[in-house]
Amino acid sequence: MTAAERIDQAVACTLPLYSSKEDPSPARLISLAELAALASAPTLGPKLEAAAVTPYSATGKKKEHALQSSYHLLVIDHDHDNQDAAGIERIYDSFGVSFLAYTTSTHQRPDKQSGAIANRWRVLVPLAAPIDAAQYHRLACGIAYALGADMAQARVNQVFFAPNREADDQPYQHLDRLSRPHLDTDDYNHPLIDKALAGWQSLQRAKEAQAQAAVVKARPVLSADKVGIIDKALAAYSLRDLLEANGYKRQGADYLSPTSSSGNAGVHILERDGKEVCYSHHGDSDPLSAMNNNGHALDAFDVLVALEYRGDFTLAIRTEAKKLDQEGQKQRQREHMQERERVALQETVSPLAVSVSRAGGGEPEPFDLAQFSLAGKSAAMKAKMMADKYVLGSIAILGQATAIYAKPNSGKTLLTVHLLIESIKSGEINGADVFYVNADDTYKGLVQKLELAERYGFHMLAPGHSGFDANLLLRYLQKMIDDDAARGKVLILDTLKKFTDIMDKRISSDFGKVMRSFVSHGGTLIMLAHTNKNRDTNGKVVFSGTSDIVDDVDCAYTLDATETGGDSKTVLFENFKQRGDVAREVAYTYSTREKQSYAELLASVCELDEEKKKAHQEQARVAMTLVRNADAIEAITEAIQSGVSLKTELIEAASKASGISKQKISKALEAHTGEAWQSGHRWRQVRLEHNAKQYHLLTVWMPKPVNDYQAAKDGD
Repeated sequence: MTAAERIDQAVACTLPLYSSKEDPSPARLISLAELAALASAPTLGPKLEAAAVTPYSATGKKKEHALQSSYHLLVIDHDHDNQDAAGIERIYDSFGVSFLAYTTSTHQRPDKQSGAIANRWRVLVPLAAPIDAAQYHRLACGIAYALGADMAQARVNQVFFAPNREADDQPYQHLDRLSRPHLDTDDYNHPLIDKALAGWQSLQRAKEAQAQAAVVKARPVLSADKVGIIDKALAAYSLRDLLEANGYKRQGADYLSPTSSSGNAGVHILERDGKEVCYSHHGDSDPLSAMNNNGHALDAFDVLVALEYRGDFTLAIRTEAKKLDQEGQKQRQREHMQERERVALQETVSPLAVSVSRAGGGEPEPFDLAQFSLAGKSAAMKAKMMADKYVLGSIAILGQATAIYAKPNSGKTLLTVHLLIESIKSGEINGADVFYVNADDTYKGLVQKLELAERYGFHMLAPGHSGFDANLLLRYLQKMIDDDAARGKVLILDTLKKFTDIMDKRISSDFGKVMRSFVSHGGTLIMLAHTNKNRDTNGKVVFSGTSDIVDDVDCAYTLDATETGGDSKTVLFENFKQRGDVAREVAYTYSTREKQSYAELLASVCELDEEKKKAHQEQARVAMTLVRNADAIEAITEAIQSGVSLKTELIEAASKASGISKQKISKALEAHTGEAWQSGHRWRQVRLEHNAKQYHLLTVWMPKPVNDYQAAKDGD
């Protein structure tokens, strides 16, 4: 390479230079030639005040910057092998690569932990062409592991300090071999690339061995009922579903933590005693990491506690008991209420017996429940009864309390507003009696819905506007009850969590008492609320919070998307508690195309007929089964493609290759056997002699595209 070519090559590689490691953005770009010049004349001063460089091109040095950037250098820190200049040169000469090496600020300085004094070098290996973060991580980790170098420097967003000496008397050396051709990362026969990839494989095997040797985290000594709750949780929650619901992304057979700075999946799925557990190699930023769990593997309940209860084991037990052992919880609640009533009766009856006196004085009369009798008041109460009218389509009745639980972005607000307007337009309800409390919207969203309220004559309330205070809602309701002003009024709360703590039993119970009183005095209450992050074992969404709200309402629904595709979404209301003639199930579709007004979105809502509703329910069931069994399907498919087709051998091969239990593989094999691709079948079965069963993959079946929205609109 000529001197001119060397200069052109060095100038072409420019990297962000930070005035110090603490600066959030680079001061300027520095070329490889400038770095080489700096290596020959390093700066002088404390290490942490030295300039810092990233091996990737970006405007910042956070994880999100690094993962989207291109890398121009491999950076290898020889902090632990005490190499001298000849040793460094010998290593990289053997690879035949271009490199710039210099001793670091800690060269010949005592180690902070061990106090050892040693030679410490940093080596920069320029790349012939930029690579992405994933490829950089594999190569950097692989070569560091193979050479016994510092693994910390291999992190994707790791900076490195520019050449610097801490003191005048500190020994310093550098080696400039940049005249050689830069490293071609696409050349898998190159000695350094070969060494790096071999090191990467060795590192993965070491991690796998470490994970396999890990012991599952032990439980504290628990009472029988708490052990029972954990067993129920282990049956209810899928380890993989918990990971994915909390932002962990699958990469091959492993999962990447959302806190990872490496971009490399470090959560391994293992099998212990017939159940799946995980072991995380990620750093201490990952709640599941072995570093945070004394080197232990974690089962689904451990993961649930770590990710959704921030490590609070007691809170997890208490909350999951309410969700998973409702009968047991109700029994415990009944026992508690019976005790409270017994105490209250002792405190109340005695004073009553004394205060009720005979006419003319003398001994008090015995306590008589007849004083509370409603006898003779039926006519007055009948006059206050509400006629059976629907407030929202066929899912909410006037004079009842209805709760609708849905995941975010499922369309619960859109559908509620649409159905409300339809009831007002049909004359079923009077808009002037409707109060929509919008407590979970942007300012723009509030204005859009306020315009609709003004157009159709119903009221829109919002916390912080016109003096309305969400914290005083129960007082407002109680005042309406006291003033006999609740009759005929319709109150819609969007969303419920803004008005009560649905996770607190006492607070939810108090809210429920006022709610029941409001309804018993002729009011109507509709509450929109959220579901849990995780679905139940049947793939259904589950209401969030304690059971108190559900116990106190007249009707309760879940709302779930059954299909999302093209420019539309189909959702299904499913009733799981009812009083009165409300729909058990009802499905709607609406447009999801971009750049449409809220009025256009509202106008796109259509109810599906019974036939289409059932079809969407079946599609949803198939889709959920395919998602739940995705890993097993992939393992079985790969096994069949490899030539294994007999049932016993197929289950054995798929289980061994994927790490999934044989029981789960067997269930998935059976669930997806058939001839209809659209029904979730992925292979067919052929019976051979001696009752042997052989499996063959199905050809992919693609249904003719159907625009459900247009079909519903056209009345098809």
